Amino acid sequence: MTNDLLDRKLERAFTHLDVNDDRVIDEHDIIGLGSRLLTALDEPADSPKAAKVMGGLVDFWVELFKELDVDKDHKLTQAEYKQGMTRLFQDDGAAYDRSFRPMVQAILTVVDTNGDGHISPEEFHKAQLAFDTKLDPAAADTLFAKIDKNHDGYLTVDELLDAVREYYTGTDEDAPGNLLFGEL
Repeated sequence: MTNDLLDRKLERAFTHLDVNDDRVIDEHDIIGLGSRLLTALDEPADSPKAAKVMGGLVDFWVELFKELDVDKDHKLTQAEYKQGMTRLFQDDGAAYDRSFRPMVQAILTVVDTNGDGHISPEEFHKAQLAFDTKLDPAAADTLFAKIDKNHDGYLTVDELLDAVREYYTGTDEDAPGNLLFGEL
């Protein structure tokens, strides 16, 4: 069972993933999300980084649908998404790391525009724009600082994964991960 905060976060994430606004998530949405990210970050579609991002998103799609697509129609309704995500991540189980870690690592490949293995504030801002979170620069800076747990001025995969986990499993209204997809 979810609480109001988790319900709002899952609804926001669903609408974010439903790139073409047809009220279901399918392979077209996952491809659209990857394309939007590559375009926003000026990454050529035929680059090795682009291939890694799209591969990570496809792996995410396969894992997610294996677990959530109850009626096996290759589409997720909002109800399937909400029920499945609640079931998968209610105990921070292995399903989280199996589905999200590879996707986040793949996305960081392209977000890390200078290839140093970390996400700078500038790279984070570009990613926020690519994901259409509608966070203004000051809010994005605040979110970055809260996610940067070791305060070194950069985000690691693990710091971002912690924020994503917080988004999908946390019940603290003030948790920084709540803003990953914009204001709720």
